[in-house]
Amino acid sequence: MYCPSCGSNNQDEVKFCTRCGTNLEVVSDALRGRTTSALETDERRVTLLKDYYRSRRMMLIGGAASALALFKLAGPFLLGFPEKMIPIVILSLGFLFLSLIAFVWGLVKWNISSSEIKALGFSPSKGKALTAAPEQLRLPADQSSIATYATDPIASHSSVTEHTTHLLDEGERMPPIKDRLGERH
Repeated sequence: MYCPSCGSNNQDEVKFCTRCGTNLEVVSDALRGRTTSALETDERRVTLLKDYYRSRRMMLIGGAASALALFKLAGPFLLGFPEKMIPIVILSLGFLFLSLIAFVWGLVKWNISSSEIKALGFSPSKGKALTAAPEQLRLPADQSSIATYATDPIASHSSVTEHTTHLLDEGERMPPIKDRLGERH
């Protein structure tokens, strides 16, 4: 089987390209029209992760907007609450109310989705350790049965330009034409 990434020829029973490491099993399954189970998505998990990140973002936006509304409300109260500031106070109170609703909604949704994610046994955080490698990636205990494959550069040129460049490089190593013809003028 030829690797679609680097073009090297690999034996049919090899799961990964010996030159570049491309997963050849997935490629051969795709060419046969079969899908692997790893490509199927768990819709519940996707929904939970979307809710988790969306609600976390909403909680942060609600918290920041609440802080801004409190800052806006502090101004009129520090100035002695003049009558001209009543419309600004009313707008700021409305803004504070809506931002607190967004904050509480985000907090509750984030808590629910993170609890469900933990109950399913996976974590969206990046700080968690990686799980063990799948069985197909592990080396067999008996190392003597592993065949060695050459990982040399590909001998054939993939384009006319590369072929011409190769011929010109070989021509530089040859003696000049005058030396080969014996200077017969």
